[in-house]
Amino acid sequence: MQLESNMARWATVATGLLVIVGIGALPAADESSPTQGPSGIAYVNSEAILQQTPGYAEADSAFTADLQAFQAEIQSLEQQLDSAATAYQQQEVVLSPAAREEKANELNAMNRQLQTRRQELQARAEERNRELMAPLQQRIQTVLDGVRAERNLAMIFDVANPTTNIVSADPTLDLTPIIIQRVQGSGDQ
Repeated sequence: MQLESNMARWATVATGLLVIVGIGALPAADESSPTQGPSGIAYVNSEAILQQTPGYAEADSAFTADLQAFQAEIQSLEQQLDSAATAYQQQEVVLSPAAREEKANELNAMNRQLQTRRQELQARAEERNRELMAPLQQRIQTVLDGVRAERNLAMIFDVANPTTNIVSADPTLDLTPIIIQRVQGSGDQ
């Protein structure tokens, strides 16, 4: 099982490297050939860019506050369920079979309500995160697209994304500082 997992991982890495090598082997842009498309590649660290984007600290703070409220609500519901379960365990021996079944059904219903509410709050947290981060991500994407076009790049990889399969990269291809500088300076764009 481990061998199959390692083989699959290396196959993915090998495929990624072939794509990168293939892109790197593309012919350089020729000034006399205007129909030839972009040929370079570069990379960024999206996490570093996002953290340096104006408005990120406020959005992150708002999300953290909302998340803490959601977690407090879940914790309160869990405590109510735990208290009810403890009370049931203490009374279980003196309850009639019908009363035990009724209490067990009540506990199961409370547990289902807790799970449903947990899922609802998780969905609300994800939606709130998207809502807060979307303007920042749109701003970053606009800058990335501009720098990619300006530098005649075919692709920009994200080293913060674990699925990019980059195992080594030339630091001169790192556009992160340029993107951060432009995102911070492009408040009017």
